[in-house]
Amino acid sequence: MIAMAADDPSARLTRSNRARHRIPVRLRQHWKPAAAVLAGLAVLVLAFGETRVRPYVTSELVSADTVVEDVAGSADLFGADTHEIELTFDQSEYEEMMETFREDGEKEFIRADVVIDGTAVPDVGVRLKGNSTLFSLRTDDGQDDAEVGPGKVALSDDAPETLPWLISFDEYVEGRAYQGHTEIALRPATSTSDTALNEALALELTEADGQTTQDHTFASVTVNGGDAAPRILLDAPDAQWADSLGDGVLYKARAGGSMAYLGQDPTDYDDVYEQINDEGGYDLQPVIDLLRFVEEADDEEFAQELDAYLDTESFARYLAMQDLISNGDAMDGPGNNYYLWYDTAAERFTVLSWDLNGAFVARSPGLGAAEDTAVSPQARSSGGLEGQRGPEGVMPPEGGMPPEGGESPRVGSGTRCPRTAEAAGNSRSGSWPTPTSRRRTCGPTPTCMTL
Repeated sequence: MIAMAADDPSARLTRSNRARHRIPVRLRQHWKPAAAVLAGLAVLVLAFGETRVRPYVTSELVSADTVVEDVAGSADLFGADTHEIELTFDQSEYEEMMETFREDGEKEFIRADVVIDGTAVPDVGVRLKGNSTLFSLRTDDGQDDAEVGPGKVALSDDAPETLPWLISFDEYVEGRAYQGHTEIALRPATSTSDTALNEALALELTEADGQTTQDHTFASVTVNGGDAAPRILLDAPDAQWADSLGDGVLYKARAGGSMAYLGQDPTDYDDVYEQINDEGGYDLQPVIDLLRFVEEADDEEFAQELDAYLDTESFARYLAMQDLISNGDAMDGPGNNYYLWYDTAAERFTVLSWDLNGAFVARSPGLGAAEDTAVSPQARSSGGLEGQRGPEGVMPPEGGMPPEGGESPRVGSGTRCPRTAEAAGNSRSGSWPTPTSRRRTCGPTPTCMTL
């Protein structure tokens, strides 16, 4: 009887019905579409299982930074008047911030209160700003002039009113600005001017030439009720500043970066370029495309197509201006202190200058930027090249002059710097020579670029 029951069709049907009813009704009614979806997923896994999927941002330009509180102040921040700025912060937090910077180079914000021309703005963020400018702060006892480089001055923890500061109005209060500015920068003195008049003049000349630059003014600055110091105040290139330029995206060249093409993964460029505005609207892809072109184009393609990627006329003016103001701390020097502005309508870049406190500082021909060259006091007093140290592996010509019959390439000459075996090797290995290395390849001129 038991065997017969096991073979009974009605028994098998009962077991089948029980199993069937364990499946949800909706799935039983729509099993064909579900099966099709599962089959499709299986095909995708088998066919594209090893493929990396990258998201592409295609939305319209929308700035991530929205000002909801704009402090009016009592006077136009970048007007003709000299301003009074009072900073107040906790001394222990300041000391901890400085110790962190000395140990690992991190420039952390601390909370502060600021009074600008009598208008109090509480809970702003302040941090150190700069790179080569801050070299003398990396040791407890500071450094002398020979070690900080031409144009730089030795800074000290004991004189915070003289330090280069970035003041952020929205670091601790989201959406706040001062007269439309979310950030402003207090620039340091230089070896040629306690009030950085050299930088002010460089900014004026850049503006007079029609190039995009930053607003500036002068201020008397005190910290925690201490002595006042004359300072130059700059409009820091933030998202609002970028949006004021029109439809486009602003990218900052980070210190220590280069123009090497690192592949299509944007995360590989985190230490090379920083996107200032329109995050979520655009990403680093335009910059990556530019670097790939510079890396992979042959000389003929480079000459014919560069203008499609870069406003070459504007770039020539940029390079000429850096020569005119004797600024070696720029794109054609160490390869930083510049911004890339991507015009989304024209779909090409413009190079914008930044940090001109190295302008009008004497430097020897062919030795490059200020931080690449340490000048001994004897060399400064004699005006000669003896005792100066050039970039690693580069020696000036005998007598400090170009070799007989040698001629330095000129901006706008239509020639491209030749690639030496070393440069070509770098290119093949995926590391395109930076503007600095091209200059060193081509001879004693800071303007030997690609034009």
